[in-house]
Amino acid sequence: MSYEFAGYRFDSERGLDGPSGRISLRRTDARLLQLLLDADGRTVTKDAIVAEAWEGRAVTDDSIFQAVRRLRQAMPAASGTEIVQTVHGAGLRIGTRVLRLAAGGGKSPPAFAPSPRVEATAALTSARELSARRSARDLSNAIEAARSALELDPEYVAAWVALADFHLLQAGRMVAPPKQAGAAAVEAANKALALDPACLQALADRGWVKAVVDLDVRQGLADFDACLRVSDKHWLARGLHAWALIAAGRLDEAVAEMKASHALNPWAGWSSGVLAMYLFFSGEDAAAIAHARESASRFPDVEISHQQLSMVASGLGLHDEAIAAGRRAIELAPDTPLVHSALPCALALAGRREEALPLIRAIEDADFPVASTWLSIAWLALGDRARALDRLREARDTGAPQFVYAFVDPRLRALRGDPGLERLRPTA
Repeated sequence: MSYEFAGYRFDSERGLDGPSGRISLRRTDARLLQLLLDADGRTVTKDAIVAEAWEGRAVTDDSIFQAVRRLRQAMPAASGTEIVQTVHGAGLRIGTRVLRLAAGGGKSPPAFAPSPRVEATAALTSARELSARRSARDLSNAIEAARSALELDPEYVAAWVALADFHLLQAGRMVAPPKQAGAAAVEAANKALALDPACLQALADRGWVKAVVDLDVRQGLADFDACLRVSDKHWLARGLHAWALIAAGRLDEAVAEMKASHALNPWAGWSSGVLAMYLFFSGEDAAAIAHARESASRFPDVEISHQQLSMVASGLGLHDEAIAAGRRAIELAPDTPLVHSALPCALALAGRREEALPLIRAIEDADFPVASTWLSIAWLALGDRARALDRLREARDTGAPQFVYAFVDPRLRALRGDPGLERLRPTA
């Protein structure tokens, strides 16, 4: 494998070439450079450096420092930058875009490579910060910030991936029409994959849209198969794969996959809350409520944790707990009707019709796509079977990602076998 970066070319057999020709490197320095280039812009820890570049031999910090100094002297970069960067307290990384040259001469920039444009990196950092707030306005602003990064650097793979992620969040949180947001996510993912065909998060984003928005389950699972061949260590990809498996009617596998996602990153509020719901879907009631409570306790300011607690508790007849959690979810996300839908479901299942109806109508009248799947549960609990089915048809037609849950959610058990529901079932 050969690499091009910042005017240099490195090959593990030929060595390093620069603008003025061949550059001689010590064997250890060459191994260190290849290790950093192989890392695709990610930080490499000291332990990994010692194990690979020094082949596990005892080495002092000063020896590593001197190797880095020699590489920097061999590869001077533009003023104010370093090709080999120190990430204090963490390790070393390559601080410029790297192109991998395959045997046929094709070039591929890895997904984690930083942009050589500092302004593009700053714009993407701001985009990620905005998206973490999860509101409709912040997600729209995150998309604009990501597009700004791409205007500065159209080959910035990480920015294309982030753009796909943000549109996926819009679809998943129902703050934009899911089919429209899903199409935009696929477009961005395809841009990333054109630059890096092994970009696993782009494959996962595209697979999720295909499986749970477009209901092209077979194509979605094919993307996830390709993604997991790249790596099975990415928590979000595993979690999105679990959702696609539910669309395929493979609930047991979905639960196992969501457990794997949570194990890979137990500090992710999304996978923690969704795991509780999947356990509930599979009939593991004690584990579901225990996990939902733990998630709400661990992530007290993450609305999805309280939403999922409300959903699980309502399905288990723990009405007071479900209502309290539903109210807390609304407090944390006052502008996201999908999150609000847990409360009318809890109230309806508790028999509190007069309190549930105004909330249902407020969600249905909001300037967002209707949270049809969850409202079908409320309507069914209120005795309106026809309206519950209408809401599920609407969920399918609009591409609501939560639609696939209708076939496994115990709260819709009364509709199982109904021809009106079975006609809507996605095919794998």
